[in-house]
Amino acid sequence: MGVSEAPAEEFTYFCRCDACRCSLFRGDNWYHKPGTNYDLCARDFAKLPEAERQIYVNIASSSDLGIQQNEYILESRQYLARCDSCRKAVSLGEDWYHKQAEGNHDLCAHHFGDLPETTKKDYVKVYASKVLGDRKLQYVLEEDIDITERDLVMVVLDVEGTLMPEAWLELQKKTGIEGLKRTTAHEPDYDKLMRYRINLLREHNIKISDMIEVVKDLKPLPGAKEFLDWLKPLVPRILLLTDTFEEYAMPMFEQLGYPSVFCNSLVVDSDGFICDHILRLKDQKRKAVESFQRLNFRVIAVGDSFNDVSMLTAAERGILIYPSEKVRKAHPEFPVAKDHNDLRAKIGRILSANKQILPKRLADPPPLSSTAGSRTMWLLVCNVAGFLAPEPWLAVQESTRIPELRVTTAQEPDYTKLMALRSSALRTNGVKLQQIVDIMDGLQLLPGATQFLEWLKPIVPRTFMITDGPEEYALPIFDQLEHPMVFCNFFEADDEGFLKRLITRLRSQKLKTVQELQRLNFRIIAVGNSFNDIDMIHAAEKGVLYRPSEAVKKEHPATWTVGALCKTQCDFQPGFNRDWN
Repeated sequence: MGVSEAPAEEFTYFCRCDACRCSLFRGDNWYHKPGTNYDLCARDFAKLPEAERQIYVNIASSSDLGIQQNEYILESRQYLARCDSCRKAVSLGEDWYHKQAEGNHDLCAHHFGDLPETTKKDYVKVYASKVLGDRKLQYVLEEDIDITERDLVMVVLDVEGTLMPEAWLELQKKTGIEGLKRTTAHEPDYDKLMRYRINLLREHNIKISDMIEVVKDLKPLPGAKEFLDWLKPLVPRILLLTDTFEEYAMPMFEQLGYPSVFCNSLVVDSDGFICDHILRLKDQKRKAVESFQRLNFRVIAVGDSFNDVSMLTAAERGILIYPSEKVRKAHPEFPVAKDHNDLRAKIGRILSANKQILPKRLADPPPLSSTAGSRTMWLLVCNVAGFLAPEPWLAVQESTRIPELRVTTAQEPDYTKLMALRSSALRTNGVKLQQIVDIMDGLQLLPGATQFLEWLKPIVPRTFMITDGPEEYALPIFDQLEHPMVFCNFFEADDEGFLKRLITRLRSQKLKTVQELQRLNFRIIAVGNSFNDIDMIHAAEKGVLYRPSEAVKKEHPATWTVGALCKTQCDFQPGFNRDWN
């Protein structure tokens, strides 16, 4: 059954490179293997043998996709229906057939196939929202979600039992205390479990120093470090969500390369005994997943035990690894990875499927006031350009000598207007998108950037890098920093290969990121240098302007200003020791 094709310009066509996962839009950077869902960027296409390259076509326009056009349409909203026969969820694509009658009637492909041929003609395949006509608003999954794309993935992982051995079980082996064999696999209430453990430690005269010595000797589970190294370039947003405690767990985080970590705190008395524990946020794993979903990420969550179940359920994809038989039987709904190679395969299939990961319905955000009086743990949010790496557009200007590109957000706070200026100037001067990408790909870190992050990691193992620039700029910088947490946007080319627009993943993403992290009970220090950083700087508990322009300084004279990374370290150190209030 055919469906009439809408004019190509009504749609944005999109996919990801199956080799490096960068975003592909129509233009010089997208090569497609006809008859498959295999697509490559120009760089990975160039690596193929000459004979194999002959099979691919460059996707300069939607017509180059042939009969596969509908498979690559990117919608600005998410649409969802349920099959009226089996209640299966169906989304735009090959699996949704719709009949416009007195009431809406929708079928999955399987039940559509069961219809008599005479009835099939009454249905249309819903390959794009346009097919639904004036009824499409009835199928919007989330009408108030302010997005242009929500397919960026974040991977969140439990630590103990997932990436590292259970610290308490290792302590049990060393001390022989039978009661320390109890874990979250046996006692799902973590608060209750910790009170039990603290009493046991006091009873057996075990101090925090003893715990640290045990943890220092722990090594990642077999294949765990290699798994993280494999994942970093594919998903530059890796977060460890653990109920463990920062006071003894830092050696674990170091072994794993200091990804960003959300954890809890202990109270230690003057004699060195653990006397209490502070859970930063009740059910923090689930709430973290929900916060990042509100920031327009789709979440893959991995854990091993009962205290991971709520985050696995909240995530778009949940995977168990090394679960106990009790956990496995209680939650058969989650796929089980038998080891980290198997986990790599399972996540790899999700990332390379070239299918939309259908988003979960967003949880309502709790009021910011709900955590305002209890935030103690610090987290750094920083802009990339001008703080850790050069301004990308100034580098493009230096290479192309186009004077209009000297203007940045330090002079023009309206980012939409600024990008329109850049796009027009590039076209006028005949500079195509691929040339811009090549320039940005060659940028090096600013002096001191690596040293600053290395200094920061053992003090505050939570740094989020945010840029309003494109991933073509952000990902090479991320690779140099070896830091798996970067939020960014996307370039799109027109049919001639010129920059058409910057696709904004989430409007006001910097401010919204700070607010969501505050909802997770963190105190935020935000660092930026330009007008588009001001909102997040003012929203944070501590906001810093790093080497701002005179225009920015003049307009915001009361904001703390720092002129060098070494000075930033000196100023931050006492604050992170909780002298800030």
